[in-house]
Amino acid sequence: MPMRRPSLALLAPLAALAALAALTSTPALAAPTNYTVDPTHTSVYFGVSHFDRTSVRGRFGKIDGRVIYDPATGAGSVDFTVDTDSVDSGNRSLDGVLRSAQFFDAQTFPVARFQANRFVTEGGKLVAVEGTFTLHGVAQPLRLEADRFSCGQTVLFGIRRDVCGGDFHATFARSAFGMTRFLPEVGDTVTLQITVEASPAGAAQ
Repeated sequence: MPMRRPSLALLAPLAALAALAALTSTPALAAPTNYTVDPTHTSVYFGVSHFDRTSVRGRFGKIDGRVIYDPATGAGSVDFTVDTDSVDSGNRSLDGVLRSAQFFDAQTFPVARFQANRFVTEGGKLVAVEGTFTLHGVAQPLRLEADRFSCGQTVLFGIRRDVCGGDFHATFARSAFGMTRFLPEVGDTVTLQITVEASPAGAAQ
């Protein structure tokens, strides 16, 4: 006895149920998230050699930044600024020199800025962020090497929040930005040590 083929009227509801099951069983893709840098847990330190014997070190007290990051793809962008007038070496006399036209010229160039839209990953791990660093009115490419980076939830004083953060380092030649005062006694190579924590925009910090 020949088998009857199911009618189209019966197949249509089955197809609709199968499509619905496929949609509900497929995890939703995470959308890129806008993060705001937490200045209380973010720092920028610099160091440069002094007569090739010791190092002069300092930090910046005023930092601001925005990060867009997509954990699903590892893609993102950064817009990070520091107030050059907030330089602090622990020596007031030296800070005055650093703020002057001999170095940062903070009155003319009040902000140093790092903008990037390339996150470099290897094996799903962030290894570097590449972008453009603007200092003393000059823009140059800069690569921040990631020492560590991760995203997750933290609980502090009973407050739960999402945080992305990491430690980064970089080097650049200050002469490439037109800062040549006291070369070579004060070294040309500047090292940066950067610690960043950021939470989704609008989250309590």
